[in-house]
Amino acid sequence: MNVRACDFPETIEYEPNLGALLDRHPELQIERDDYNINVTANYGERLEPDALFERYKQHPGQGKPAHLYYHFPLCEYICHFCNYVKQLASPTSRDAQLDRWTDALIKESTLYAQQVPWITGALIESFYIGGGTAAVLTPAHLKRILDHVRSTFHVTPECELNIEGNPDNFCDIDKVRALSDIGFNRFSVGVQSFTPEVNQFTNRGHTPDMSRQAILNLRSTGLPFNVDMMFGLPHQTPETVSEDLRTLVELRVPTITIYRLRNADRQSMGIGNRAVWNVPKVRNRLVEQGLFPTLGATYEMRERAVEHLVRNGYQPSPCGWWSLPGTYRDGNIPRVSRNKWQRFDTMLAFGPGAYGWLAGANQSVIQTHNGSDISGYLHHMESSDTPPLAFGRLLTGNQAVGTALGFAYKSRQPIEIDRFKREYGVDLAEDEPFKTVFSELLTKGLIRSTDNGNAFLPTLNGEALHEEIISVYLHERIGSFTAAVCNKVA
Repeated sequence: MNVRACDFPETIEYEPNLGALLDRHPELQIERDDYNINVTANYGERLEPDALFERYKQHPGQGKPAHLYYHFPLCEYICHFCNYVKQLASPTSRDAQLDRWTDALIKESTLYAQQVPWITGALIESFYIGGGTAAVLTPAHLKRILDHVRSTFHVTPECELNIEGNPDNFCDIDKVRALSDIGFNRFSVGVQSFTPEVNQFTNRGHTPDMSRQAILNLRSTGLPFNVDMMFGLPHQTPETVSEDLRTLVELRVPTITIYRLRNADRQSMGIGNRAVWNVPKVRNRLVEQGLFPTLGATYEMRERAVEHLVRNGYQPSPCGWWSLPGTYRDGNIPRVSRNKWQRFDTMLAFGPGAYGWLAGANQSVIQTHNGSDISGYLHHMESSDTPPLAFGRLLTGNQAVGTALGFAYKSRQPIEIDRFKREYGVDLAEDEPFKTVFSELLTKGLIRSTDNGNAFLPTLNGEALHEEIISVYLHERIGSFTAAVCNKVA
């Protein structure tokens, strides 16, 4: 197939009607309760904790790039849609509770540094502390963690140090400055909506004014940050989402992320806690009351959001993350996304429910999972000198390739044919099932050829439906793992 090559980034036609796009590609229509990009695996050979840790120790990660993730599970309020590992912070004895969690996270990563020979020689190019709500931690607690990371691991000079929080965590300019002073050089703030009715219904703990103040405070640092927004929530309309994006554009937010509501039950996948809206009785009541937007209205919300972003010069990289030109180097992609998705570097993950992976060896991937029982994690870290691993998965063959391709597609950077030959021994342009899948995506205008035919890149239409494409084409058809498998623990 001859496909015109052109340079990245590009200006291409964008389908303004996602409903029409979905009508042309009905296989990509995924309903709300089944919608969940599979970021981790419930397929492949299961590895029990001892066997997994032995694999960990043997991994050839010395001198190779890696991403470091810490999961802090405490929140000051629990959002009704949240299906990550989380727990309400204590309203009393807060300092003691934060001390305890800081000690536990530092102890876990210290155990790895002491028992895994290569880990202190891996090149940490990006660090992210999330949750939960990582910014519930005080600057003093966060400084302890950063000091530990710098003294224990090989942190590269240009390492991107990310922290995640809600608007109420960043309304205090002194705290924002303190976080910058101790070394954080990129922030993530979850606004989700500027509509009071939406935030009240979802149990968010901030007002529109607080969101604006947090954004202004973060802008004052001169450092990059992203604002997370959601669409498909109860009480949202295409008009309110459009107004939300207009506000963010006017505030000149450097990176805007837009996420569709994922109401799949991640607890059944072994990678999260059940959200309030995952409870069948609650979910059924919301459905009966007609509070969830229809699939058509949900995609119209994304249309409105993207219209503002394209019109105002934002570029998507990774998919779903829209940045102003020049916000980041190396393809205008945050380093955390480059490590995790574009290059699929090893991800070292610590904390309750944290999942990571060991990549770049023997054409296989080993996924790592900590236990998601929060109290159990604390008890383990305070009574044991072994890592709190729950299980792992060994992915080989097309399962490994499909996983890597899903992340590469998500990055919206060129998917290099030579890289997959080198790392996985497959030719995306000639070998099956890759040739047929990529030919279909090219024909449908969801990807295009670039780099003189040596790479593929999602088009804006392919970006608009990226999670659906990843699930249907890359995970199911190439990886041969289906949604039914991904939604339960084997």
